[in-house]
Amino acid sequence: MNIRQNLLFLFTMLAAGISSADTGAPSRHSLWYLQPAEAAGAGDPWMEYALPIGNGQFGAMIYGGVPTEQIQFNEKTLWTGSPTLRGAYQNFGDIIIEELNPVPVPVDYGKIGYIRWLDISNAVAGVDYTSPSDTSLTFSRRYIASYPDGVVATRLKASKPGNISVKIKLRNNVGGDSVKVSYNDASAVFGGRLDHVDYRARLNVVPSGGTVATTDSCITVCGADSLLIVLAGATNFDQHAPDYLGDAEAMRLLVDRRASDASAKGWDALLATHLADYRPIYDRMRLTLDGAENRLPTDRLIDRYTQTGFRLAEALMLEELYFHYGRYLLIASSRGADTPANLQGIWNHSATPPWESDLHSNINVQMNYWPAEATNLSDMHMPYLNYIKSMAVDHDEWKEYARRSGQPQGWTCFTQNNIFGNSDYAENYVIANAWYTSHLWQHYRYTLDRDFLRDTALPVMTSCSRFWLDRLKLDSDGTWIAPLEWSPEQGPQEEDATAHAQQLVAELFETTLHALAVLDTEPELAAQLRAKLETLDRGLAFETYDGKWGNPHNTIAQGDTILREWKTSPYSVGQPGHRHLSHLMCLFPFSQVKPGTAEHRAAVNSLRMRGDASTGWSLGWKINLWARALDGNHARHMMKYSLNHSGSYGVDQRYGGVYYNLLDSHAPFQIDGNLGFTSGVAEMLLQSHDGILRLLPALPDSWTSGSANGMKAIGNFEVDQRWSERKLSEASILSAAGQPCEIHYPGISDATVSDCN
Repeated sequence: MNIRQNLLFLFTMLAAGISSADTGAPSRHSLWYLQPAEAAGAGDPWMEYALPIGNGQFGAMIYGGVPTEQIQFNEKTLWTGSPTLRGAYQNFGDIIIEELNPVPVPVDYGKIGYIRWLDISNAVAGVDYTSPSDTSLTFSRRYIASYPDGVVATRLKASKPGNISVKIKLRNNVGGDSVKVSYNDASAVFGGRLDHVDYRARLNVVPSGGTVATTDSCITVCGADSLLIVLAGATNFDQHAPDYLGDAEAMRLLVDRRASDASAKGWDALLATHLADYRPIYDRMRLTLDGAENRLPTDRLIDRYTQTGFRLAEALMLEELYFHYGRYLLIASSRGADTPANLQGIWNHSATPPWESDLHSNINVQMNYWPAEATNLSDMHMPYLNYIKSMAVDHDEWKEYARRSGQPQGWTCFTQNNIFGNSDYAENYVIANAWYTSHLWQHYRYTLDRDFLRDTALPVMTSCSRFWLDRLKLDSDGTWIAPLEWSPEQGPQEEDATAHAQQLVAELFETTLHALAVLDTEPELAAQLRAKLETLDRGLAFETYDGKWGNPHNTIAQGDTILREWKTSPYSVGQPGHRHLSHLMCLFPFSQVKPGTAEHRAAVNSLRMRGDASTGWSLGWKINLWARALDGNHARHMMKYSLNHSGSYGVDQRYGGVYYNLLDSHAPFQIDGNLGFTSGVAEMLLQSHDGILRLLPALPDSWTSGSANGMKAIGNFEVDQRWSERKLSEASILSAAGQPCEIHYPGISDATVSDCN
């Protein structure tokens, strides 16, 4: 099959909406390319072109090389460090597959009809190409990370029997030269111990037909019809054990059993089990932008996105695809152990990643979970929520940080966190505890799960509230304020009553009062919270812009009203273009300023002043903020920055964008930008933060018609919407909890309303 035939086949399958699981071709929601990751000449092929798969805990990056394939893998609990040592998230290893059939080098990928893809609607990656020496012979590879079976599985197949001949190696990237890979009986294994955890990886090779030979350095398969490669890996980390450790020998047996059981099932059964698990999760929600066409390779799609004259059908496809890619990445990086997705989800190719690929608590780990509830992935939120409960209530480290901060009650953490409870850097940032706690209340508001509220959320909320009841001090103006905080990441000077801290404390006290009322408990604590809330500085002070950045600056003129970022600081509005918008928590993720009010206008003015271009995760935050400002066109304008190609692989705080594999560029790769984008699009389509279902509140003009089905709203509502000519044509709302439903949409009083009958 030549390249023209291959692309025509692809377009036919895309138009028909047929999935890769059925035909071998990508679906509408697929990333696809015409060369392997390492063949495009990128400075960092892993970051730019490799494709991520994951089962929530164990995952891999697919390069798709010919004649040598590299599959780099990770496990989200593989960390150096301990409860007293920060450490870093680690690169686990690689599978190297060398083809023994002659392949001319350099490879002419157009001549062999090469295509590489990741179908996110099925969580299946693939590679297809034709033999350089025999146009009637085609090769295919398929890759999955199965949650039910706990493995990464790869299937190699040829269109004619006896044509799979490869050499397979397992490479250890953790533990150094002292940790050797052991080969025996078509299997490879390595393992060892880091600062705190033990780890193990096992690879099994299962050919169909042909012969297999194992040496002390590789496994060789010759003349097979097809080949299954199964990889399992784990550590003995246990979030809920006092020392964060489970039984190391039991872990090793588990890895071996997973590899053995998956090998016995075979590819077809593994794929069927994987799809039966994944598809119902992914299909809960669907956004379709009418007219979108997936007819360009994804790297070409990105390159053309910001060009004048770029076809709207292609722009819509990239925006729709990138939205769903965020949902895919959350499913792929937030299942399994009660440990949240880190700065890179579960993917990392370095022993010394930037910021240790940690759990960064001044926005990044929180942003990872912004889309969870609204896009119908509440269960993906649970590893983070259970982690917070475990750390705040069951373990001692975060309680000790509260004592270190001078508070006799409660818990807190600082900016940089590992998975063992260690927290450091910017130890004046103790308000992280209130931000973490808000996620617990958010989950309850969407699900109305009283058991969760009683058993998981409330113990964390009340402990955090007691921390702040003790910590607040009385200001000279008679208001209660948070002492010696900062406004991330401007400073790092400490100052009383930053808007960021005050808004977080206000949210904490109000939501804890609501939780106590729901469960009708702890009246004394409720009385204390109400008393301080009455005179709490809420961080919503105004000031007039003095023209120091220019007059006007980003349309804001001298004398316009903006929100103060600091209560008393003389430099007030901060730094032009700074990536953090910490004083705008009131607008998003919270709902403390209402549309039409002076506070809302001042917040939007502050947002406009800060400017548009920024780092990747900051762009994601700004999409959410502009959606809450009810300005869909400006939100989409921010999306264009997010989808602009970034060629920077090192730490770069100036601007972000996206890599050709659609991973967000901070730079370097950080997953929070992907997930912040997805959250922002959800906010454009449906808002319920104030208890009112606002339908299509920030729809951009370019999204003329489309549908968004299966979105969730506060109150445990599920919402389907269809629009045409930029107007809502119909909405279906399913109440899962029998709550009152208040709906806002212009002209809704003229709508026809009917029940399920």
